Amino acid sequence: MFAAYKFVIRVFVTCLVGIALLTPATSFASSPDQGRDVSSQDSPPDYSEKPVAGTAKEVFPPDRQYRIGVEDVLLVSVWRDADLTREVPVRPDGKISLPLIQDITAAGKTPAELGQEIQVRLKEYMSNPSVTVIVREINSIKIYLLGEVARPGPVAPKAQVRLLQAIAMAGGITPFGGKKKIAIFRKTPSGEKVIEVSYESIVSGKKPSDNLILEPGDTVVVR
Repeated sequence: MFAAYKFVIRVFVTCLVGIALLTPATSFASSPDQGRDVSSQDSPPDYSEKPVAGTAKEVFPPDRQYRIGVEDVLLVSVWRDADLTREVPVRPDGKISLPLIQDITAAGKTPAELGQEIQVRLKEYMSNPSVTVIVREINSIKIYLLGEVARPGPVAPKAQVRLLQAIAMAGGITPFGGKKKIAIFRKTPSGEKVIEVSYESIVSGKKPSDNLILEPGDTVVVR
């Protein structure tokens, strides 16, 4: 009888262990996530309509790109063709001369635009040309200073300059200069514009904003 009692206890314990082992599986099967559509969670986010930061358009706006001018010196590089690669000046008529394609207008174009046009023209003579145009010397930006400056005439800055810098490039104001009125003549799409500023107001610090950034073609008259 005692043996039968032990057998019943063993069967009972075995049943309890089996129930314990089956319980997690049952809970998992009845999880609230079962049957739910989670495909949207697995799909990558859609960035097709979002702007991409750091594009060339943002870094180099079209209206700020340098445009080639008369007397600039250009390096026209044709990949893997040393005979066609050369340094050329922009002539007074705004054109440059290159082998095979002869004359081509450079003035008024960006280096990238000119390189693309040369590349198209060269396709008549070679397959898949690759052309790069680099501005070696900027000589087309001229500002004219007249009146009471030591060296009246044009100055050719290599970069953006302000009024006082341009006056310094012309040797400074003479002892006869009144240092009160400076007139800047500037061509605009609507006609010529005259801007009057005071030299004394700039150097004294009363109106430093009058030390304007000059534009190519400006004429500065110091009275």
